[in-house]
Amino acid sequence: MKQLLSAFCLVYAILWLPLIADGTSKEGCFTTLFQFGASLFDTGNAVIAFPLLVFQPTRPPYGSTFPGYPAHRFSDGKLIIDHLADAFKLELLHPYLESLVPEATIKAGRDYRRGVCFSVASATALSVEELDFTGPGRKKMALNPLTLDVQFEWFESFRQRVFESGNLSAVLPSKEAMANALYLPGEFGVNDYRVALLSGLSVAEIKKKVPSVVLKIVTLVKKLHETGARNFLVVGVPPQGCSPFYLTMLNGSKDEYNCLVEVNEIHHLHETKLKMALRDLREQLRDSNIMFGDYYRAFMSVIKHPAKYGMKVRNVACCGGGGEYNYNPAAVCGTSSSRRCSEAESYVYWDDFHPTDVLNKIIAAKFASGKYVEPPNVSLGCS
Repeated sequence: MKQLLSAFCLVYAILWLPLIADGTSKEGCFTTLFQFGASLFDTGNAVIAFPLLVFQPTRPPYGSTFPGYPAHRFSDGKLIIDHLADAFKLELLHPYLESLVPEATIKAGRDYRRGVCFSVASATALSVEELDFTGPGRKKMALNPLTLDVQFEWFESFRQRVFESGNLSAVLPSKEAMANALYLPGEFGVNDYRVALLSGLSVAEIKKKVPSVVLKIVTLVKKLHETGARNFLVVGVPPQGCSPFYLTMLNGSKDEYNCLVEVNEIHHLHETKLKMALRDLREQLRDSNIMFGDYYRAFMSVIKHPAKYGMKVRNVACCGGGGEYNYNPAAVCGTSSSRRCSEAESYVYWDDFHPTDVLNKIIAAKFASGKYVEPPNVSLGCS
């Protein structure tokens, strides 16, 4: 952990020490984080937003590695954002929707001074209207209305509460902390492409949608910049063609790592276009620190060499309802018909779509070291 923390700190201390205020400690570490995204970064908003739905992470064995019981996260333990918070020695981020009941928040001892998670499972970058692909030969998909734009609206509401203070002022971040915080737009695009693929769009049609998804992410960064945000880690999408979900649900040619080639082509195209768009954005917003976390390449480095990281199983879910990849839509992880592997630390995937705690920790460490972060040789930073 000491090496991980040191990797976070080096470049930030050199480049951003003059900007240190409430948002960073005297050592240069970020002390406030704001996360946006979907299930790979959701610390509990989906469970609160849709109480009538039976969400998997409310049931065992979710949370079995950490904290030992279901913690409303789609994993056996911590998410990438949790491991990043650990590296900064911060409290794990609470879901935004939890903060909407002031009395309960104060009673529960919740503290939002170190940031908030706005991510929601199944969230998309594009609007519900933009993802309506109904037509001849197409499937009608259920869509989550809590999109990227809604998450930004939540952020605006939260920010307004900071400026208005009120009875939550003791547990809200300061204005300075918000200005100097690290903002993390997560894996937007993953669910857009999932909806498109399952609706029946061709790979060629979906690739044409990628620029629109990337534009929404870039626009989010611009909007956050307009509110005063200056430090960003924009995270890409993983190679979900390797996931038990797609390997079970779709047919197609596979590569040497047993990943669906065409599905990964979509996700790789997303990474490429997002990386290029952020390069242009850095030229426009020269007063900002805009970093790109290449989730695709970081994830693939484990898929290609799992043994290097002490892992044995790359494409089969640790927890699921059986089948070649241990995924059965009728018996998903958390139901009575599902089964859990004995060694989650040996698996890349926890369930059909989401990584294990150990994989999330590996990705967080890679981002911290700067190996899969652009600009080159820039890490998230503490001294």
